[in-house]
Amino acid sequence: MKVDFEKQYLRELYETGKTSDKRYRFQPQIINGYLKCVRALVSAERMEELFTYGSLRYEKLKGNKKGLSSLRINDQYRLEFREITNASNILEVEICSLTDITNHYK
Repeated sequence: MKVDFEKQYLRELYETGKTSDKRYRFQPQIINGYLKCVRALVSAERMEELFTYGSLRYEKLKGNKKGLSSLRINDQYRLEFREITNASNILEVEICSLTDITNHYK
């Protein structure tokens, strides 16, 4: 699956494991969980494959976050992303556009 990064800090975290923006500094275990989520998205060919990773708790969000899906980084943080599906008859490509790492309880 193709993964797109909507925010620069998400790309930096994936490529280097850290970010230059001080607002988005996370503990190493959060970064490792983030990398695990992104690797699962990259390796999956279809969104349904994410259900096999029980610890990631893939879900479609509701309420004011309708239209987004999430994978759990840990009990407190989740990776939110937007699913974009190409409706082409020849080749079906699914793109995830990563939007944010959020604190689940705020």
